[in-house]
Amino acid sequence: MAQTPAIHVGSDTRAKSQAEAFRDAKFAIQETGLAVTFTSDPHIGGAGNLNGSGVAVLVTCLSQGSRTFIEVVGASDNSAAAEEARNRVRTITMGPPS
Repeated sequence: MAQTPAIHVGSDTRAKSQAEAFRDAKFAIQETGLAVTFTSDPHIGGAGNLNGSGVAVLVTCLSQGSRTFIEVVGASDNSAAAEEARNRVRTITMGPPS
């Protein structure tokens, strides 16, 4: 039986523009060692290997006036890798609470 991918999700809002959040998400994906595989407003996605496991991340950045809702999803056959990818990208994209 094939293993099903694990999915880890985290979201919050930040006091930054959608463009800033999108730029930060692109940087976060690349800084995590993944390749940006697509961009389609309001989404940016990336994929690659993390700790020997294939992972994919999806970041959604939705403007809410002066704040932006940011959701980061990590997926992998390895739950720990999915969680780590999500956490790394989320931490960089969101920055400190605001």
